[in-house]
Amino acid sequence: MRHDYVMRRLLLFVPTLLGASLLIFILLRVVPGDIAEILVYQTGSESSAIQQKQVQQIRAELGLDKPVVLQYVDWMRDALAGDLGQSYVQRRPVAEILKERLPRSLELAVLTIVLAVVWAIPLGVVSAVRQNSWVDYLARMLSISGLSLPIFFTGVLILYCLVRFFRWLPPLEFVEFWRDPAENLKQLIWPALAQAWYISAPIARLTRSQMLEVIRQDYVRTARAKGLAERAVVYRHALRNSLLPVVTFVGWWGGRLLGGLVIVEIIFSVPGMGSALAQAVAQRDYPTVQAMVFVMALIFLSLNLLVDLAYGWLDPRIGYS
Repeated sequence: MRHDYVMRRLLLFVPTLLGASLLIFILLRVVPGDIAEILVYQTGSESSAIQQKQVQQIRAELGLDKPVVLQYVDWMRDALAGDLGQSYVQRRPVAEILKERLPRSLELAVLTIVLAVVWAIPLGVVSAVRQNSWVDYLARMLSISGLSLPIFFTGVLILYCLVRFFRWLPPLEFVEFWRDPAENLKQLIWPALAQAWYISAPIARLTRSQMLEVIRQDYVRTARAKGLAERAVVYRHALRNSLLPVVTFVGWWGGRLLGGLVIVEIIFSVPGMGSALAQAVAQRDYPTVQAMVFVMALIFLSLNLLVDLAYGWLDPRIGYS
C-alpha cells in the first residue's frame, strides 16, 4: 500500500468531517419554528410573561441568542472536548446517553455485518463457480427473496415465529454483553438475522457478478494452466480481486446500519441509537438529535476511511494520480 495514498486519505478526513458537522448544524437551524418556543408551548397553552422568560432562558442555554457563526464555533469546540450538551427530556448529558446506547447499536451492527458477510460471500462465490447449475439457481432465488421482503416484514415474521412456536418474547430489560454474553447474544441474534437477511441478498449478487467477470480474465486461466488447485485459483486469485466493490458496499451498509436499525430495534425492544434518535426527534430534544447525528456522521466517515485503506491493501495499484 502506498504511503502517500494513506496520508492523503487521512488528511482528507478532517475537512470532510468539518463539512459534515457544518451541514448538520445548518440543517437543524433551517427547520421551521423556534425550538425554544416549541419546547415551551408544545402543550398548547397561551403565551405569558413567564413562558416568554422560559423561551429566552432556553435560547440562552442553547446559544441561539448568539450569531450563527459563533454558535457553530462554540458547538464544535465543546463537541471536540467531549461536551455534547444536555438532554432537555432526560435531564442528563447527551454523552451519557451515547455511552449507554452507542455500544448496543455498534454490537448489533457488527453482528449483522458478520452474519451477512459470512453467509453472502460464499454463496456468491459458489453461485458464480457453479453458474447455471441448480446451486446457482437456488442461490439466486435466495438472493431475490432477501431483496423482495421488507425488513419490517422479516422482523415481524421472525418475532411471530419465536412467539408462536417457541414462546419467546423480547425481554423488558436489556442485558449487556459484559454482564451475561449468552443472554446478550440471545437478545441480539434475532434482530441481527432479520437485518442480515436483507443485506446479504445484494452482497451475494454483487459477489457473483464480480466473480463471473474475474474468473474469465487471462491471469485466472494462466493460474489454471500452471496446475493450481481449483480452490486456490478461486479463493486466492479470483476472489481477492472481486472484493473491491463488495468492500465498498459492506462499508456503506456498516455506516447506514447505525441510523437504519430503528425498525428492528423497536420490533425487538433493543434500546440502541436508532430508537433513541427516533425518540429524541419525536420529543424535539434538540441537543440530543444534533449530537447523535454528528456521532453517526463521524462513524460513517471513519468506516469510509477504513474502506479506502482496505482498497489500497486489496489492490496496491490504487492511488492518487
